[in-house]
Amino acid sequence: MTSFLNLESSTPVEVEPALEKLSETSDYEVVLGRSQIASWLFVGVIAVAVSSSLAYLAGETTGVRKAARASAITRAAVPETATAPASVPIPEASLAVPAKGAPAPMVKSALMGGAPLFAEPETGKVYLQIGAVERGMAMLLAEGLRSHGFDSFVAPGPHENLFRVVIGPLPDPQAFRQAMAGVEALDLAVYARKYQK
Repeated sequence: MTSFLNLESSTPVEVEPALEKLSETSDYEVVLGRSQIASWLFVGVIAVAVSSSLAYLAGETTGVRKAARASAITRAAVPETATAPASVPIPEASLAVPAKGAPAPMVKSALMGGAPLFAEPETGKVYLQIGAVERGMAMLLAEGLRSHGFDSFVAPGPHENLFRVVIGPLPDPQAFRQAMAGVEALDLAVYARKYQK
């Protein structure tokens, strides 16, 4: 080998043959410490987060497309009628002020005046139970059911803080089927219960 500073040629240094054989046939070991494992786990978590985000966005865009397609089908199915005249009268609003005597009931129903809101179910009769909830929610549910024409009331529940909202008593299977169909039309969960103390 010749250097730029020294123009004389030098003899190459010989490497021992044992070291050459060792370097050619040696195996490498991969050693993972805590920091390497932590960095790989971090990369894995990032990859899972990115793929989850992409899957969410893909689902959202297909949901928006389906909704837009459904609304387009609905619009196409409804024929366009003649346009309304430009001067449509605006309905006037009026306020009804109740008399100052007794407070007006929130829900007016024919059944509301006849039966009490809180009652004890009769033993051996069949009822539909809407739920066992707190007192205020039970009152709201019972009033709402009465406004839809059901003979509902609030009964004592399994605990002093819970009250059952029930419909009934249902005297025959026909009345039972009608009540079940009516409650299912309202999308309420219900189950039949034969009341026993």
